[in-house]
Formats: sequence, C-alpha cells, structure tokens
Amino acid sequence: MLKKLWVWGAGDIGKRIVNHLDDGWEIGFVDSNRQLPTSFSHQKKIISVDEYLKAYSDEFILIAHLQEEESIRILCENHIPNYFIHCDLPGEFKEPYARNNLEKYIISYLGTRKNYVLYGLNLYSIIIDYWLRREYGIHPYILVQEDISEELVDKIKNQYTELALLEGIEQLENIEEVCVCSGNYTTVNKSNIFSKYSLIDIFDCSDKIDSYHNSLIETFRNIHEGKRCFVVATGPSLKMEDLDMLENKKEICFSVNQIFRVFDKTNWKPDYYVMDDYREVNNNKTIVDSWTGIKGKFVGDTSEEFWKIKHKEDVYQFHKSYEYYMNRLPKFSDDFSRKSYTGLTVTYTCIQLAVYMGFQEIYLLGVDCNYKKNSRNNYFFAEKQKDTMNHHEDNMFIAYRAAEEYAKSHGIKIYNATRGGMLEVFERVDFDKLFHNS
Repeated sequence: MLKKLWVWGAGDIGKRIVNHLDDGWEIGFVDSNRQLPTSFSHQKKIISVDEYLKAYSDEFILIAHLQEEESIRILCENHIPNYFIHCDLPGEFKEPYARNNLEKYIISYLGTRKNYVLYGLNLYSIIIDYWLRREYGIHPYILVQEDISEELVDKIKNQYTELALLEGIEQLENIEEVCVCSGNYTTVNKSNIFSKYSLIDIFDCSDKIDSYHNSLIETFRNIHEGKRCFVVATGPSLKMEDLDMLENKKEICFSVNQIFRVFDKTNWKPDYYVMDDYREVNNNKTIVDSWTGIKGKFVGDTSEEFWKIKHKEDVYQFHKSYEYYMNRLPKFSDDFSRKSYTGLTVTYTCIQLAVYMGFQEIYLLGVDCNYKKNSRNNYFFAEKQKDTMNHHEDNMFIAYRAAEEYAKSHGIKIYNATRGGMLEVFERVDFDKLFHNS
C-alpha cells in the first residue's frame, strides 16, 4: 500500500525531504508557483494551495518551507488538522544531498531490538514504520503522545491504516525500551513518565552514526583551554586595520566563508577557517587547499562534490546537523567531532568549535546582522546571498541567544566587539580598548 503525502513547497526543502521517500510513497507538491520545472519537483504533480484546499484537504500535507506559521494559519482557518511540519523530521531530511545514513542506522539499531516502542506519532515515526516493514516485514508499536489531538490521530488512522498504535502508557506490556521519535527528548526525559524504561533518542541521534564522526577533530578538544579568541565575520563594519591589529597582537582567530577575499590585502590569516553552507562549499571546493598559514580548515559535510575531491590534511570534515527549530532555541553541540548544529549562520558553528577547543572568552567581530541596511557596503556577499541572510535574520538571533545561554551555563563569556550592527544578545565591548594595556 502506497503512503500518500502532499509536500507544501516545491523548493529546496521539499526536494530534500522527498529524496528520502522512495517509490513506496505517492508524493505530490503544493506550491503557489506552478510554473516550476518538472525536474525541480522530481516530476511530481504540482497543484496550487487553493486546489489542495478544495479537492485534497482530507489527505496529509507536509509544510516544507520556512514560513510554517503562515501555512499553519491557513490550514487551521480551513479546519484542516492533518498536516506535518518539516521540524517534525530529523536534520538528515533537510540535507542538501541525499544519503541514507540515518535510515541505515535506524534499521540496524531497531533490527536488533525486540521489546521496544516508538514514542511520538508524527511523520518521522510513520516513515520508520515504513522502513521497518520494507526491511523486516514488521510494524513497530507506536505510542501516541498525550498532547496530540484526537482528530489528528483519527485522520492518521484512516489514511495510514497499517500502523500499530498504542494510546496509553498502560499498554506498554513487556516493553523495555522507549525510542523517542520527536525533537523533545530532553523534555520527555525530564518528565520521568518513562522512568521504568530505557529511554533512547532516535530523532537527534547523529552523534551515534559512526560515518559522521571525525576522530581527527578530537585532537583539537580543549587545545586552547582557558584562552581567548576572536570570531571574525564578514560584515561591512570589519576594517583591514582590525585584522592588522589582530595579527600584530597574535590573537587566535576564527573566520568564515569569503574572508579569503582579503588575504591579499593584509598579512593576517585566521588560525581556523570554517565553512558549512553548501553553496559556499561548492563554490570554493577547488581553492581551499591553496590557502596557507591556516592551522585548520573545517568544512561541513554539506557538499557531496566537495568531499569527492581529495583535500590536504589541514581540511577537516565535520557533520552539520540541519536542525530547524520553531518556538524554541536551537541545540548547541558538546562534541564538534561528531556534529555541529545549524544556527542559520556560520558564526554559530564557529562558536561551537571555539567552545570545543576550550576557549573561555570569545569575541565577535564583524557580526553586523544588518545585511539589508548595509547591502551597498558589504563587499563579501553577492546580492542573492544577502537576500538569504535577510530571510533568516530572526532565526540567527535565536541561535545567538542559544549560544549565550550555553556559554553562561558553562562559565564562558561571549562578547560582541563589532562596531555598530544590530546584534545585542551579547555584552558589547570596544574592540580598540581591548588592546590598550597589551
């Protein structure tokens, strides 16, 4: 029996999710732009939002774009409860290129288990059910969470009739392990509702996938314990004189993306370079090895093309977990050798790496966060890239709040030494005054 699903959004996010759903799924797209090339939507049917509302509203729809709240509003106004959002899926479903690392891990892990239950009725647990039926011919028990509406459960039962649902914790007879299939593992764990069972996170489980782990990065753990560093971004406020000062004072620096454009204008080079956006990685895949004077170049595993090329030993691959978040702070990695969480800004990645290296003081420079306002003066970004940054700006601030909370709870100080800009999450310091007594 085919699994039916409409995907609202025929752009990058929708395309990436469909990469993980094989011919066992009947997929159609819902998008306001019906003139998209058929190849862009995997040659699937594309209908308008109005068509979906009028003719297909009984069928499940996945909101697969970045304006979830607007789509949820439209569906609720039309009394349609049968929807999922892309936040309901692990980061692997949002990666820029298709790979089945998560699927292989889940099939292998659950294939050795007998007395377990999946906790959380959502699209991810439905997909896991499909994987296990296809691989082993079984339907795992899925325990329905308490905060899901009865109407939605009934809709799921009607469309996905083969699911083995349990609707109360009292039904967990002979169960030893509860596998959480949603992004709220920490909340579930703190609630103690499953205190008598072994509780396992199979949603955010990329740290358990060996192919993501880079043991070479482990040599950087706490290598700069107790020291200070600068994270140099490419905002318009950044001056060449700032870089010269950092060079003269021998400050340890991280930098990102297109900072290499200034390498011929200053003697300064970052000690560590970070790049994780797949577009940046693809565009610069042949020149990274040519940069000298950098101790480590950390590049996310976001581009299949980049990592098909053999790179020098100072280029380190790290796993970028595409964790999109609604109404909560993003996560912060405790082990950069296994993963870094996306904060929709590479600066967030740098902060996670700096913490992993043991820095106790982190100074941000050139982190303006007002690309639209200063678009004419920003020499580092092409216009299309600036538009993307504007679109994600709110989420970037949320990520910086997550970094600040993590830092405070671990005795780490993060300062904003940027001249001007709109980032007020961190304590402001005057960059020039940092060196008056040195």
